[in-house]
Amino acid sequence: MIRSISEPTVIAMPRNCPRCGLEFRSVGSERVCRDCRKPKIRVRKPLSHTLSLREKQIVALILQAKANKEIAWELHLTEGTIKEYLNRIFRKLGVRNRTDLAIWALTKQPTDPVLPLPPALVA
Repeated sequence: MIRSISEPTVIAMPRNCPRCGLEFRSVGSERVCRDCRKPKIRVRKPLSHTLSLREKQIVALILQAKANKEIAWELHLTEGTIKEYLNRIFRKLGVRNRTDLAIWALTKQPTDPVLPLPPALVA
């Protein structure tokens, strides 16, 4: 006698998606619904071209040729935080490095009283 082996029946289990909270049917080990598995397209809002007070303080210290470690010590921040601020400043102003930032700050100087000239440049 030949015995037929039937395929095991797969039951779709109802689950709640931990990301969106919607209920979905899962076969196997799926834990997240199909919509949440798709990567979301993030639209970044454009950065404002005005600098915050802290960013202006950092630019003023860059004009004094201070290193990141010195700026961090003076402003009571970590060196990593200063690097993050500098990257944000570079993106806001469209400059690529500290030299470009210093040139931008020196040309911007007469119109912005918050950026004091370093003592070495005051004649």
